[in-house]
Amino acid sequence: MKNVIISGAAGGLGLSVTEAFLENGYAVHALTEPGKSEQVARLQQLEEKGHLAYSPLNVMDEQEVARFFEERSTSWDAAVFLVGGFAMGTLAETDEEALDKMLSLNFKSAYHCSRHALPKMAPGGRILLIGARPALQPEAGKSLVAYSLSKGMVLHLAELINAEAGDRNVQAVTVLPSVIDTPANRENMPDANFEDWVKPEEIAQAMVYACSAAGRKQRSPQFKMYGGA
Repeated sequence: MKNVIISGAAGGLGLSVTEAFLENGYAVHALTEPGKSEQVARLQQLEEKGHLAYSPLNVMDEQEVARFFEERSTSWDAAVFLVGGFAMGTLAETDEEALDKMLSLNFKSAYHCSRHALPKMAPGGRILLIGARPALQPEAGKSLVAYSLSKGMVLHLAELINAEAGDRNVQAVTVLPSVIDTPANRENMPDANFEDWVKPEEIAQAMVYACSAAGRKQRSPQFKMYGGA
């Protein structure tokens, strides 16, 4: 049985990703935010779908992340790091506090997990990270400065991982959605056309494919999933 670790596993995207990997025969180790019993409760609803374990972990604390991976002998076939956040703001509106928040949520969470998961990845393993379209398109990112910068760093992180781990056939893959159709995004943007957004289930299936035998033959490290948005 293949092993996958998923951070943000109980979130709007994470539940769909967790379910998809379970349905495709993976043993899933889901990471939850410490002290959030409601996240565990959401994951428990998926237990009947396969082999599911979960642990609380503060992915913004590198020492905790390092300890977590050091204490486990698991060889990971896939590692999916989904923790992140979103914020509006132009250059004039983005102060250091706003920048630090996005860097911590989107970049440092991915960096800490990727750094310490990499030595434990099985040959041919895949590390999956979430980018964003504004990280590639300045016109779209100019009103999302801190968010766009942090997601741009995630894209560069994937490139650095691929440069380092290519001899083991371990590859970092980034998924770049436009807007994900989650309850939180619907609440924040009630006037939007939800049909144009990318569904969590679609992203989940793309991630499973990236880890499949066919997906591993694809050398492009990015899945651009813009939908109709």
